[in-house]
Amino acid sequence: MIHRFIPWSSGAATDPELERFSRHDWDQYFSPNLYRSPSRKLSEVRSTRLGWCDVDHADPFAFAPAPSVVWQTSPGRTQALWFWHTYHSPKRAAAYSKALTYRHGGDRGGSAPNKLLRLPGSFNHKPDYSKPFISLLRFDPTPIKERPAQLTEAQRRPAGALTTATVNPDAHDRRSVLKKYRSKLDVSTRHLIAHNQVIASDRSRRIFAMVAGLYQAGATMDEIASVVWSSPYFRDKYGEDRDALETEISRIIVKIGGEK
Repeated sequence: MIHRFIPWSSGAATDPELERFSRHDWDQYFSPNLYRSPSRKLSEVRSTRLGWCDVDHADPFAFAPAPSVVWQTSPGRTQALWFWHTYHSPKRAAAYSKALTYRHGGDRGGSAPNKLLRLPGSFNHKPDYSKPFISLLRFDPTPIKERPAQLTEAQRRPAGALTTATVNPDAHDRRSVLKKYRSKLDVSTRHLIAHNQVIASDRSRRIFAMVAGLYQAGATMDEIASVVWSSPYFRDKYGEDRDALETEISRIIVKIGGEK
C-alpha cells in the first residue's frame, strides 16, 4: 500500500501519481475526507460535509436518504457518498454513516472517518474477478438536508455479537500472543501476525485468517483483539475504529462456529 497526500485547492485536486501508478496495474483508493496534515490518524480528519458507506451487496438505492454518488466496485457490490448541506465533526459524520450502514445492510466495519474507498474510473484487481471497471452509477450534487436517525446502543450491537460487553485490545502485546500460540498456528498465520506493514493483498482475508487461527488455537477474546488491533491489515482498513474491531471479531467467530 502506497499512500499519497494531495493538496486541496479551490475545491479540486490533481495527482500525477495516479498516472505513475497506472489504474491498469494498481488498485486505486481515495479518502473522501480531508486531513490537517499528511497523516491518516483519526485526530487529523477535518470537519466534513460527507457521509460514506461500503454498501457491499445491499441495494444503494434503497437507502434513506438516497446517496448522492454510487459506484460499482465489483459485480453486485457498490460504495456510496452523501453530500450533506452542512459540515459535521468527524465523529458526527461517522455516526450518520454508521446509521446508514446498519439500517440498510452495508459493511458495518466501514464507518471510520479515515475510511478508504475505491476510486471510480479505476479497476478492481482482486484475483476473484476479471479486473472489472469501477463505474459510476449515480451522481447528484444536490445538498441533502435530511439525516438518518442516530442508532441506539442496542442497534449498534451486531447480530451474533460477542457476549462479553467489550474486548480490550490493550490487554496484551501482539508478539507475546504470537509467542504463546506459535506452535498451534500455521506458518501463514504466524507470518501475518508478525507483519509490521501491509505486504499481502486483501486485508479482509488476512484479518479473517488471524482471528480464525487464534480462535482455533484457544486464544481469549482479549488476546485476539490485541493482535488484530495492532495489525497493519486492520489499521490500514479501519484506522482506530474500536466498533469495527468488535464487529469484525464477532462476525468471524460466529462464521467459524460460535464463541467458546
